[in-house]
Amino acid sequence: MPVESIRHSRKIWNHVDELRIDSQAVALLARNGLRVGVASPAAWPVIETIIEAGKGTLRNDQLFTQRGLAVSIAVSSVADSETFFTYGRDNRLVGKTFPAGDRLLKLDYAFHPELGGCTDLQLSLEVQRDRGELTWERDGDVIRQVPAYDRHVFADLSVLLSLNPGEFVVIGPSDEAENEYLVGSRFFTHRRSGQWYETLFCITPRPYQTKAPGRASPQESTVR
Repeated sequence: MPVESIRHSRKIWNHVDELRIDSQAVALLARNGLRVGVASPAAWPVIETIIEAGKGTLRNDQLFTQRGLAVSIAVSSVADSETFFTYGRDNRLVGKTFPAGDRLLKLDYAFHPELGGCTDLQLSLEVQRDRGELTWERDGDVIRQVPAYDRHVFADLSVLLSLNPGEFVVIGPSDEAENEYLVGSRFFTHRRSGQWYETLFCITPRPYQTKAPGRASPQESTVR
């Protein structure tokens, strides 16, 4: 959505429950230019209308997971050397410069069919850079070569949420993201042709089953 004198995205948060996270975490996220919350399926038509009214662009993707592995969503790339500033739980402001890499939104999850189909979802932000070389990694009894990466996780800003079936997580920039050096701004705002834009992600875990002839169907999941 374009960021104008009136930020239409603020209206979206009227339909999002940010109290699924404890108040201290909400305050820390906001200080870093971030907002995270949970919305019900009934809120989506309203949010969609707000985005369209604010001249925003909607995009819908499906990501199929592999059992036991986290999902990585590529937000954008660090095109040139950029410095990210973040406030930690100790209230200290720390800066780190990345010469290159990819901004990733990482999703780790646990599906609980025995609890009515709820899903625990952990969100974290990471900058990852491909070192352009291979390293050895053990996978069970097998040792294989895999690409080597430098990773930095903003661990203090990780969020754990429990979602009921159909609910979705909303993550995007807060008003403090007007400071373009804060991690929230670095991840979820950008400038194009002289215009500032902000990006929000709405993430819905959806379970599905895969079937093999003559065998039981294991439970898997997908993220929209």
